[in-house]
Amino acid sequence: MEQFELEKRGGAALDPHPSTMPSGADNTPRKGHRLLGIDMARSLAIFLMVVENYKNAMEAHGAGPAWLVWFFSHIEGRAAPTFVTLMGVGLALLAHKALESGDPALRRGDTSRIIKRGVFLVLLGVFNYQLWPGDILHFYGFYMALCALVLFRPSWTLLASAATVMVLAYIVNQVFDSNVGWENGHIWYNGYLTPSGFVRNTFMNGYHPVFAWTAYALVGMWLARQAIFDRQGRRRFLVIFIPITLVFEIAISFPDFLSFFYNPHTGVPFLDSMLQLLVTRPRPLIMLERQLVAISAVLVCLELADRFRTSRIIETLATTGRMSLTHYLAHTFLVLGPMFLLGILQQSRMTSFIIACCFFAAAMTFSVLYSRRFKQGPLEALMRRIAG
Repeated sequence: MEQFELEKRGGAALDPHPSTMPSGADNTPRKGHRLLGIDMARSLAIFLMVVENYKNAMEAHGAGPAWLVWFFSHIEGRAAPTFVTLMGVGLALLAHKALESGDPALRRGDTSRIIKRGVFLVLLGVFNYQLWPGDILHFYGFYMALCALVLFRPSWTLLASAATVMVLAYIVNQVFDSNVGWENGHIWYNGYLTPSGFVRNTFMNGYHPVFAWTAYALVGMWLARQAIFDRQGRRRFLVIFIPITLVFEIAISFPDFLSFFYNPHTGVPFLDSMLQLLVTRPRPLIMLERQLVAISAVLVCLELADRFRTSRIIETLATTGRMSLTHYLAHTFLVLGPMFLLGILQQSRMTSFIIACCFFAAAMTFSVLYSRRFKQGPLEALMRRIAG
C-alpha cells in the first residue's frame, strides 16, 4: 500500500548507474519512479489474499478438485507476508530521497508522513474489523509506525531490528497465554474493542501480530536497499534466493520435516531444545520460509516487468496494485458484507475461488478505467489528503 506515495505512473526507466550511498541506499530508485514489478507484485499478493480470505470467511474447507486443494495448500499463509514485505519495500522507496540527501527536514517530513498514514490505516482497520476479523490494516499501521523508527538507519540495522522483533515475539509468547481472546474457538476475537483486548490482539496473538510480523516489513526495507532494481544485481539475488526458496518449499511439504523439529530426539537435550525453538511461536522456521517466498516473489515480478515492460497484462496488474488499499477494503465491504447480510456466506471451496476470481477481474477493470482520470485510487487519494 506504500505505492501511494510514489507519484509518477508508468514504467519509467531507472538510472542504470545509481549512486551508492554509505547509508545502504545502494540502487534504490529515487522518489518519483513507478516500479511496474513492485506494483505487479502487490496486485498478485492482493489476489492471493482475497482468495485465501474468501476461503476462510466462507468456511470453504471441504472437498474440491485436486488441483484446487493443491493450490489452496500452497498459498496458505504466504500472501499476507508478501504483502507486508512489499510494504517495507514501499517505505524504503518513499524515504529514498531523504536518505540520499541526508536533509533533516526531509527525514522528519517522511517519518511524520509514515506515522500519520499508519494511524489512518489503524483506524480504517478497526472499522474494517467489524465485518472481517482477519483484517490486516490495523496491524499494518503499527508495522509502519515501528518501521519509521529505523527508516534512516543503515541496512544492517534493519536486519538487526527484524531479529530483535523475533526475539521479542518469542519472549511475549512465552510470558503471555496466546490463547487468551480465542476461548470460544470462533474466528472473532473476544474483547477486541476493549483496551486490553486490542493491545493483546494487535501485539501478541492476533492473526498478524506486530510481534513478529513487523520483521517482514523490516526485511522488505532491507531488500529495497539492495541492488535488486539493477538487472545484473537482481539476477545475482535470483540465483541465490530461488533455489533456497524451492528447497524450503519442498522440505516443508513433507509432514515428517516439521515433525522432526517438534520432536527431534537427537539424544542431545540442548540441541533438541534449539531445534524445537525453531517451531515454537512465533515459529521462526515457518516465518523464514514465508519470507523467502516473499523475497522470491518480489524478485521474479521485478524481472518479469523488466523483460516485458510493454506488456498490457503487466501494466494492468501494476495499475491494479497501485490501488491495493481500495481493493482490500472493497473485497470485504462489497462482497463479504452483502453475503453475510443475505445469509449466504457459507460456500464451497470452488465457489469461494470463483467469487475471488470474479472480484479480482472487476478490480482490474475498475483500476484501468479509473486510472484514466485519476492518479490514485479513491482510498489512496483520501489517505494522501488526510495524512500527507
